[in-house]
Amino acid sequence: MSNALISFYHNLQEPIIIYDKKSEILYHNLSFQKMFGEYNNSKNYDCLNKLSYKFSYQMCFIKSEDIRTYNPLISAIQGENSYTSYVVYQKEEDEFYHFIIKAFSVKKRYRIVYFYDVTSTINIERLKEENERLRLQNFEFSKTNSKAQNQAVKMALLNRISLSIKNELDIKTLIEKFLEELSTVFGASKSYFAEFNKGDLTIKYTFPSVYAPQIGEKIKYSKELTDILHAGENSIQACLKEHEGASIPLLNSTTRIIIPILKNAQLYGVAVIFTPKKEISELERELLVSISMVVTSSIVQASLFHQISKKKEELEDAIQELKETQLQLINSEKMASLGQLIASVAHEINTPLSAINANNEMMHTVFNSFDISMLTILKEMNSTDKEAIKRITNIVQSLRRFVRLDETEQQEANINEELNLTLDLIHHKIKRGFEIEKKYGEIPLVNCYPNMLNQVFLNILMNGIHSIEDIKKENPDYLGKIKIETKIDNNFLKIEIFDNGKGISEQNQDKIFQAGFTTKKKGQGTGLGLAICKKIIEKHNGEINFKSGLLENEPNYKTKFIIKIPTF
Repeated sequence: MSNALISFYHNLQEPIIIYDKKSEILYHNLSFQKMFGEYNNSKNYDCLNKLSYKFSYQMCFIKSEDIRTYNPLISAIQGENSYTSYVVYQKEEDEFYHFIIKAFSVKKRYRIVYFYDVTSTINIERLKEENERLRLQNFEFSKTNSKAQNQAVKMALLNRISLSIKNELDIKTLIEKFLEELSTVFGASKSYFAEFNKGDLTIKYTFPSVYAPQIGEKIKYSKELTDILHAGENSIQACLKEHEGASIPLLNSTTRIIIPILKNAQLYGVAVIFTPKKEISELERELLVSISMVVTSSIVQASLFHQISKKKEELEDAIQELKETQLQLINSEKMASLGQLIASVAHEINTPLSAINANNEMMHTVFNSFDISMLTILKEMNSTDKEAIKRITNIVQSLRRFVRLDETEQQEANINEELNLTLDLIHHKIKRGFEIEKKYGEIPLVNCYPNMLNQVFLNILMNGIHSIEDIKKENPDYLGKIKIETKIDNNFLKIEIFDNGKGISEQNQDKIFQAGFTTKKKGQGTGLGLAICKKIIEKHNGEINFKSGLLENEPNYKTKFIIKIPTF
């Protein structure tokens, strides 16, 4: 550093200190020495560090992006860019100076730090006012801080109680936990919960369990206190008796805290705790209000859960009963359908049986007067008997397969075969004056309830036959036509059943799937057939519809039922 530069700084009134790029002291002038003391050029920074502790920021105008702001003097010395800050320097315990510190670098070799004393420009009265303002602010801050701490304590306690009970759905366990937490928070020697029912408060739960003998005991309060509790307000009183009806006084004066629990704005019960504490703080009173709200909410939640659980059980029982009733109705309708067939089937069986019986009579005559010429007659009789027995066997097997009441599980079935089975059962109804057209497609096996689907097919086919027979009563030569078509349509098995009967009148088309609706005479129909058919198809996740009147592309038919069952 040049002597001319040192001479220039030496006589300045402002304190100046100069460092090299290693932050070693190169120079300080007389003003610096008078204000801060003498520092020799040295790598020992103990004295300088002690000096830096006496500086504190009042305001800082930082222009450097790489500045350390933990201490104004260190920041001025160790920075690389221009630096300005407004600082307070405490020389003695009650002696303060105000400086504006400016620092800058010269050719990246030196760091020059100026100290501009602005103490004389400070308004002392303004500083006093500022100091008083800060004192008041500090006082308000202390109050706020204290209140915040109390609030934190309150929230911590409330959170602990809430976590203990909020997910508890059993009311008994919920209230027992609640009493235990209350006893812990308030140091209670005894607590219990009394349920309000028909105007009486009856102890239902106690804590600790040593007071369980009191369960069932009725407690009484004055009308004034009772009104307060019904209004949902807490009661905190010093007392010598637990309640007005208690026969045994307490050993010592005790603080009794009563917390009313409301449910749907009505008194559900009260939690009562007895604590030796003589004073209940404002924080504790606020905590009691918050606890009451939490417990009320939890009890309502638990009650709703129990109501929902009970309703769920009732609904499940009702559904089960409905399923059983539905199955009974299906079977009843099946039996009704079979009942309609029995007379015809009996006649159908009687025909081959009559043939067998006649053959037996003839056989007896032949055996009594046997002649070799009778052999041909015997062979014909035997062939007739075989055909009659085969017919009877087929009818019986068809009936057994159709009923299948024991088959309650889904199974794979060929719907074409099931349709043939149903047609076999009604063969006697359609063997004269009827024409059956079957257009069965190549269809996969379907997972279903075959016995139920057979009932659907039987019901629809019998309805079509009855409709045709109504026409035949007036026109005996009328040719009844029924067509059954099966095919796959977009992952659905589609079954279409046509008939050329009277059709379904327009005023009845919205009613035919309604339970109880029938167009048949009293005693001839239950009105459940098509309603049950719809339920059966829905049970298979399918759908059933119909068209009646003029059918597009099917001029020979009046009614078409369309059944769709998913194949997936």
